[in-house]
Amino acid sequence: MDFRRIISSTKSNKIVLAVAIAFLLMLSSVSYKQISNMQKSANLVAVSLKIDTEINNLFSKFSLIEAAEYKSIILKNSAYNETYKYYIQLTENSLSKLSQLTSNIPKQQHYLDTIRQWRDSLDISVTKLNAYQNRLLEDRDSLITKEVNNVASIMQKLKQARLDMTQIKEALIKQRMEDYTTETFFTPIISLLLVLFSLVGFVLAFIKINKDHEKLIKTQAYVDNIISSSNNAITYLEPILSTDNKITDFTISYVSNKIEENTGLKASEVTGKTISEVFPSIMTNGVFDIYIKCIETGKTQTYERCYNLMNQEKWFKSIATKLETGVNVTTIEVTKDKRNNENLKNLNERLYIKNTILNNAEVVAKIGSFSRYPETGIIEMSDNLYRMLGCKPNEFEASLENYMSFIHPDDLMKFSKAADRNLKSEKLKETYYRVVTNKDQIKHFKSSTVLIMEDGKKKEVGVVQDISESIKKDKKLKNRNKALKRSNAELESFNRVVSHDLQEPLRKIQMFISMLSNEAKEKLSERSIAYFDKIDNSAGRMQMLIKNLLNYSRIDSSHANFEIIDLNKKLDKVENNLSDRILEADVEIIKSNLPTIKGIPFQMEQLFNNLVSNSIKYRNLNKKSIIHIDASVVSKDQINAEFIKTHKNYYEIIFSDNGIGFEQENAKKIFNIFERLHQNTEYTGTGIGLAICKKIVENHHGFIQAIGEPNKGATFYIYLPI
Repeated sequence: MDFRRIISSTKSNKIVLAVAIAFLLMLSSVSYKQISNMQKSANLVAVSLKIDTEINNLFSKFSLIEAAEYKSIILKNSAYNETYKYYIQLTENSLSKLSQLTSNIPKQQHYLDTIRQWRDSLDISVTKLNAYQNRLLEDRDSLITKEVNNVASIMQKLKQARLDMTQIKEALIKQRMEDYTTETFFTPIISLLLVLFSLVGFVLAFIKINKDHEKLIKTQAYVDNIISSSNNAITYLEPILSTDNKITDFTISYVSNKIEENTGLKASEVTGKTISEVFPSIMTNGVFDIYIKCIETGKTQTYERCYNLMNQEKWFKSIATKLETGVNVTTIEVTKDKRNNENLKNLNERLYIKNTILNNAEVVAKIGSFSRYPETGIIEMSDNLYRMLGCKPNEFEASLENYMSFIHPDDLMKFSKAADRNLKSEKLKETYYRVVTNKDQIKHFKSSTVLIMEDGKKKEVGVVQDISESIKKDKKLKNRNKALKRSNAELESFNRVVSHDLQEPLRKIQMFISMLSNEAKEKLSERSIAYFDKIDNSAGRMQMLIKNLLNYSRIDSSHANFEIIDLNKKLDKVENNLSDRILEADVEIIKSNLPTIKGIPFQMEQLFNNLVSNSIKYRNLNKKSIIHIDASVVSKDQINAEFIKTHKNYYEIIFSDNGIGFEQENAKKIFNIFERLHQNTEYTGTGIGLAICKKIVENHHGFIQAIGEPNKGATFYIYLPI
């Protein structure tokens, strides 16, 4: 047993202290009792001496009464009667004092009662003697002699009572003197023991305090070492009270050196100052109220706050505890934990969103997922896989047997073989089968499974897709492909007819009209000549329409002939081809550097040609015509046009003019084939030019839109993917 540990333990110290205090109190009590007894004995001895004195005084009065009475008889003089009465009164006073002094001595009280009776008898006899002396009676002498004898007898009894009282008094004095001697003997010894014990206790207490002081110094050094090496900043705050005892501020009485790392302030710089002076934000961010609540309720308060320290936002977690009259605050920086928690929270939110998206995606895409552990037979199915079978999530226990109960009987053997095959290979396997749902619907499923290893165990992971609609669409697509092939064949036949069979009669019509016009021109009237001109113009328009229609039909979406194209060169070629028209119309073209793209050269040339021709055709005759051509790179987020943007960045090519413009409500109509906003008498054309532009841009996965305003011009925006 470790006695040192027991002796030095706090519990043992408390027990020893309690025993020492009890023993000290006992000695003090005994000492006090001894002193009290000694005082009591001294008082009793003094009372005994007073009793002795008073007894002597009493019986001396009786002796004086006897002597005075005898003197009165001898001298036959009754003048001593007054003296007698005086002595009688003195005896009464002595008896009263003796009665008080012997109140706790029953025997003495008994003798006093007897003495009072004899005194009364003496008074009667003395009264008779005085009466006999003043009368002349025959038997006067005999009566006096009788009463004298009676007085003598009473006096003898009084003397005997005195002897008895004296004996009682002497025995009592002897006993009290013995008690007093005993008390005076033990009282110094007990007092000495009390002093010795106190001295021993003082020495032991001094040794204990000295050891505790040394231990306290070591403990303080140990605590200081812990505090200095701890990540916590320790602060002790003492409240500052107003005149009405309200807390108005706190003084920083102690702060650990950790504060310098957290705030950049040294402990010596802030000790003794107020928190409103060092950390003014505490007075407004609720922390000051927390300190007050901690002091008023005595309950520990925990809180977190963010501070801007050393040009950084730092989070701190603090615990405020009431200590004596102040507040002890333990603070630790939790910035990293806060950020990690925030990141974890954001990650959980993103994970939740992704899971939600995945679940929604399963519903939208009509897919479900499952996982199977071959060794244990455990299967996990997604909620949507249950729905795909016409059941509620978790409506039945997920197992291979229960799932196979939904397989179409004709596909059951194929599915069973595929399930066994998938467990023997780690490659992705696909299985097609039909199921009969809980609502008796037949659906076509496609399972894609792969075998993986998880914690050293095999796990089959699969995705099930409802391809019923796809199969229906495949059938429709096959039918449409057949119809499309027929349409393409018919279109090819039409192109041949347009390019050969229709143009041949037009050429003959134009040739014969020209010949007839040259031969019979002089014989025809002006009206007939006008008719011939209209026929010739109509034949020319018909030929141009057929030519444009052929151009439109020949634009396809094939990318096999995409090439690197410098659009600057294509624009230069277009300007050269249209130079006569540009010069005739006095059109100025202002252009910036155009990009180099991948595309079909002749289509891009036709695009530029149609747009420039369109601006020349619809120019404003009342002012000089100017065409601006500009290009830049924009992100898809910068494009306001509504179309499906499949690329991150696009080339934006802008064609703008100051021509007659158009109403914005017709912005989409102008790109329709054969759609024209003006009559042939105003502006010639077939209404195919802008339709060709739209088809060329879409063929290059781009988008074209037009913005116009009457009499102010039109602007065409072309977006081509980079």
